[in-house]
Amino acid sequence: MPKKVFIIGCGALGASLGLALHRAGRDILGIYDIDARAARTASERIGVKGFGGSLPEMIKDAQTVIVTVPDDAIATVAQQAQAEELCAPHQIWIHCSGHLNYRVFSVLEGHVAGMGTMHPAHVFPPRVCTDIPENVYFAVGGNPAGIEMVQELVSLMKGRVLLVDPSLRPIYHAAMVMGSNYVVALLASARDVLSHSGISEGDIDGLLFGLAQSAISRSRSLGLDHSLSGPVRRGDVGVVGDHVKVLAPWPDLQHVYVEMGKATVRLAARQPGYCPDTAETILEVFERVDQKR
Repeated sequence: MPKKVFIIGCGALGASLGLALHRAGRDILGIYDIDARAARTASERIGVKGFGGSLPEMIKDAQTVIVTVPDDAIATVAQQAQAEELCAPHQIWIHCSGHLNYRVFSVLEGHVAGMGTMHPAHVFPPRVCTDIPENVYFAVGGNPAGIEMVQELVSLMKGRVLLVDPSLRPIYHAAMVMGSNYVVALLASARDVLSHSGISEGDIDGLLFGLAQSAISRSRSLGLDHSLSGPVRRGDVGVVGDHVKVLAPWPDLQHVYVEMGKATVRLAARQPGYCPDTAETILEVFERVDQKR
């Protein structure tokens, strides 16, 4: 049977994966969303058939079904497909949740050939069809047939397979959130602080992005454990104390600074020659703020 794919879910990830696989030569049989407008938009972007409303019978003709709906809806989609006999013994069903393992498809056991997961470690902002570059890691799991198919799809997209133990996916996913979503939120918090600094609003984003990019670039070249700079790394207790004071009018932003400061102290304390007394003194500055909250 030709290796045809059907995608359920036309959000940013579903549309982006559909486009990537279509460009890689995989036959995208169709793409579905409960929201007909979302399905139409995705189908136009990719150049394949789009379906809205009820799940279409065409799903049974696909060899691979990729489910890119929100986590809470994955099991529901599987239950509906099984109840309406829209799954078939030749099929591999794959979802793209970073948090859930393939067992969320348990209702399909005995009805399909394989089940798997592939979570791309990449950012997919809402309402945007994102190009997936080469060498993106995909957190992979499943039964043997499911893993085999996921590996094939990842290879088509020139990505990297990362096998993650099913029981450890929540830990993996928590780290992915910290390394992506929370980075954006941290920069947004820094932007809020800079809005009180007298710097022109038009310069703030450029200032932050340039600095953040230099930090990521140096971390990549030197390693996270060897690229830390700034007042905590230098042991400038007075500077850290001043920062905490000037942020007092904005408790939420002060709290962000303090909590990230604690993490920075822990990282700095692992550096050769870093004085334990300095780490303890800076932590005391942060603890005094916590006591006032």
